Amino acid sequence: MNLREGVIWAYRLILNREASEEEISRHLVNWTSAQDLRRALRTSREWAILMDRAGLPFQARHPVDWHEGVLWAFRLLLRREPSAEEAERHLVHNDSVNALRLRLLATREFEVGSSGSMAMLDFAIVNAFAPFPDLEPVEGAFRDMLGAITRVAYLGQGWHGRAGYVFRSVPRDREPSLHGTSEWVGTLRSVLEARDRFTAVELGAGWGPWLIASRQAALARGFDDERIELIGVEGSSDHHAFMLDNFRTNGLDPSRYRLYHAVAGAKDGVASFPKLHAAEDDYGAFAAFGDEAVGVDRMTASQHGELEEIPCISLDTLLADHERVDLIHIDIQGHEEDVIRAGMETLNAKARRMVVGTHSRAIEGHLFDLFHANGWVCESEVPCVLRPLMDGTLALYVDGEQVWRNDRLDGAIAA
Repeated sequence: MNLREGVIWAYRLILNREASEEEISRHLVNWTSAQDLRRALRTSREWAILMDRAGLPFQARHPVDWHEGVLWAFRLLLRREPSAEEAERHLVHNDSVNALRLRLLATREFEVGSSGSMAMLDFAIVNAFAPFPDLEPVEGAFRDMLGAITRVAYLGQGWHGRAGYVFRSVPRDREPSLHGTSEWVGTLRSVLEARDRFTAVELGAGWGPWLIASRQAALARGFDDERIELIGVEGSSDHHAFMLDNFRTNGLDPSRYRLYHAVAGAKDGVASFPKLHAAEDDYGAFAAFGDEAVGVDRMTASQHGELEEIPCISLDTLLADHERVDLIHIDIQGHEEDVIRAGMETLNAKARRMVVGTHSRAIEGHLFDLFHANGWVCESEVPCVLRPLMDGTLALYVDGEQVWRNDRLDGAIAA
């Protein structure tokens, strides 16, 4: 066993850089096992801030022995020796460090056997889009690391100070963000797993941030706009106008896409949705459906503004013309369970991944039961955050996130 190569490949696979000669010597003197080395690197300060460098591709300074790389990738990432067939299969022409890393980290074996190490997979997924472009600031807007532009006019005053800002990676603790890391990773992984086309759907779309972000990611992976389909559904007339403007801001003609002023519902029909008092500050409004239109939900919904009737579209109808949808992002303020449950048969047949915004612990539990009963795999779960009120009750403070994968559909990551 070549321990020097083991140290070199541990730095490549875990810290995405070459080890110095001093580091190699130190680890060889203190060598105990591959897993102790993995643990040492994963608990380092450098690892804690590694996502800051996710936009930088690996650059080799030592000779690259791919045979040793495959052996040590199995030892360090899957904690076992590869079979002869596996070792041969992973010797890929024109391979890269991140491609090798990603092939093993994206396996069910790693997912089950290293559940506490999923941050390694998160980094590998984001790093698959490196190098990030060198982006110029945009007046009155901020940009994500792949170039998507968001005008601060869509958002409350607290975000106006971000005008001209360029995010250099996915969200980290030191940087305010509208969206969570798991949402980003689920979205980017959907792009990596897309076949000859990429299709994204955003329900409760707001200004369509995930449609634009996933489109930028698809472009970065070599798709052109003719092979990218974006579908948005938004109940607020003001937010729908924001979505159309957001498409134009990012160089797209919104008339080429299915961007509905409507709500997603359990069945087709009509729903009531408020005309918002302050659209840039209010992304918590929700629809009233059917019998609810004369009940408590209607009164609660109307607190956000005067209600208007708009179309209600089921998942069965929305996805009727599609054989495969790579990503569905759904954030509809508490109606997620009803909509997903009603469309589950269609989702099982057509949807590869769902990113779900959650709004209560009860909904989170029900979604776990529903998706598990239908054979979906939970890739990530961040519970919603509740805060106590003076009357002793709890109120939603921060939405939760769940990312679900449907393995009925092919999900091999494209080279």
